[in-house]
Amino acid sequence: MDGFKNIEISNFRGIGRLKIDDFARVNVFLGQNSSGKSSVLECLLLMMGMSNPDLPQTINSIRSRNYSSFADLGYMFHNYDLKVKPEISSELFDNTKRHLSLDLTYVFDEKSQPGMQNGQIPTSETKTFLNTLKMLFEVESNQQKSSYESSIMVNQQGLISNRKLAEGYLEKNSVAFLSSDLAAGNPANDLVELAKRRLKDAVTERLKHFDSRITTLEILNNVAYVGLEGIDQLLAVNMQGDGLRRYLNIVAASANPMNNILLIDEIENGLHYSAYKRLWEAIFALATSTNKQVFVTTHSKETLYYLNEMLQEAPDYKPVMRLYTLERTIKKGMQAYMLTHEGLRGACENDIELRSIAL
Repeated sequence: MDGFKNIEISNFRGIGRLKIDDFARVNVFLGQNSSGKSSVLECLLLMMGMSNPDLPQTINSIRSRNYSSFADLGYMFHNYDLKVKPEISSELFDNTKRHLSLDLTYVFDEKSQPGMQNGQIPTSETKTFLNTLKMLFEVESNQQKSSYESSIMVNQQGLISNRKLAEGYLEKNSVAFLSSDLAAGNPANDLVELAKRRLKDAVTERLKHFDSRITTLEILNNVAYVGLEGIDQLLAVNMQGDGLRRYLNIVAASANPMNNILLIDEIENGLHYSAYKRLWEAIFALATSTNKQVFVTTHSKETLYYLNEMLQEAPDYKPVMRLYTLERTIKKGMQAYMLTHEGLRGACENDIELRSIAL
């Protein structure tokens, strides 16, 4: 399995410092609102997109559910302190080590400042105009370390004036990110790939667990349609409500073997509790069959109870699950507390709160 053994985060959004060890195939993050769950997913995504200088702004747009300006990149810096770089480190299962830092700075560019020349003293407005995001990263493998830089530069209107990709670097992993926004996400790309590999029927069978009336699943003009018993016409999934769309997005991304790593934010969004156990079983089964690593966030107590039920019925999945509660503690700062499947079972049987640990 490709993917992460661990991750260490410093000065990213609300995270001053956090280290999480011993990732497995399916990893679940718990916590209160603003506990850093989504930020951890974003850091995992950044680690697999180090060479893409557009990715940080894309992540901000996903989080804000709207257009994000270049200036909004400052929100990725802890306490909005632009002098302290966000840094992320990780070790992968192939023993490769990665390190990424983000830097917002001013770089002279004749295109964005046509009236200036190198060596000329900038105006006060120019001095405060941060026009460049640099993604500085290192990859260490077999005791050999390579350094790279990708960057994006904008003019004073916020339009991209220069983009630099990391020369000589090629990312081998493919990551799918499913945000908590129910209006976002289109399963069409995953379903097209599954259709080419003759794997779409497996997704159709999973959809029948969600709604037994579903008979078929089709992709037409990049739109997913389902057939229902008793209805002659195919129906667009986007018109069938949030639950079916969310369920299909997750199952299709889990089934697509091209996705090495799957990130799911707030898995419970849009779903009735009756779908939780079937969805957990689908995620574990499909992650295993496609050799995929999955990271999930939730703040729903019901999802944990149904995860526990599924694990009791399918004990083979127990060793490949990790559960982490993220907590801002008074004495130690931000911490990740890991529970095994036995800890989850005991908490569910005794109605112990797992989403927050008061320390």
